[in-house]
Amino acid sequence: MPATPVKCAGAPQKIAYLADELFRAKGIRNQVDVNYYTALGKIFAIDKYADAMNAVAKSRDISVNLFHDLVAVDGPAKQATFKILGSGPRAGESVTVPYEFLHVTPPMKPYDFIKRSALANAAGFVDVNQYTLQHSKFSNVYALGDCSSLPTSKTAAAAAAQSRVLKHNLLSQIKGSSVPALEYDGYTSCPLVTGKHKLVLAEFSGYTGTPQETFFFNQANEHAFSYWLTADVLPAVYWNSMLKGTWNGPSAIRKVANPTSAN
Repeated sequence: MPATPVKCAGAPQKIAYLADELFRAKGIRNQVDVNYYTALGKIFAIDKYADAMNAVAKSRDISVNLFHDLVAVDGPAKQATFKILGSGPRAGESVTVPYEFLHVTPPMKPYDFIKRSALANAAGFVDVNQYTLQHSKFSNVYALGDCSSLPTSKTAAAAAAQSRVLKHNLLSQIKGSSVPALEYDGYTSCPLVTGKHKLVLAEFSGYTGTPQETFFFNQANEHAFSYWLTADVLPAVYWNSMLKGTWNGPSAIRKVANPTSAN
């Protein structure tokens, strides 16, 4: 996991769980060390899901290495070099480790044409109000998704929820309506695949760090239902609804499936 913002912050660790499952199925898990390295100080930003993923990693003997930012790969020698981040006694040091198989999530950045434009903030993302999605300087500009400065995880789930707010506020401005602006609450989601038929379905506000789970059960637990939903239902929602502008996220479903937010 790099130190930069990435698309779906949970994606880098999924391979560790899938590899572990495959090695066990092949009967060679006792011959393999599975290590997960992340530049962040936690395995997942939200405590509820971080606790769950730490438990999954521990149960499968997967070593989690925090504050390790990949800075170099020597392919011929099969060595990866990490810089230790944070404020600990080893901060700033470099550590080189050997590998046989390396799965890397590369550093990511905004598009240069945005970064160099008047639309961007210092980090290179389109500078918008985190609630209304309207540009901080140009009132006729709105942005959502990966290009925006919204301080939440960059996922399709986030973009879907943002689209409802953007559509309402942009159309209200075009029509000259006095209807109050809708506000985006930072909702995002990250399905953390932990096996062929199970996953942890993280749903939360990137603004507050509060879980916003759609269903009544504890989504921090591994569930076959969560896997089915992600593997079979959400692709159909994406192609048949989200791309047509009719899917605004699960907030309406949440009111029925988890009305008291008990979990």
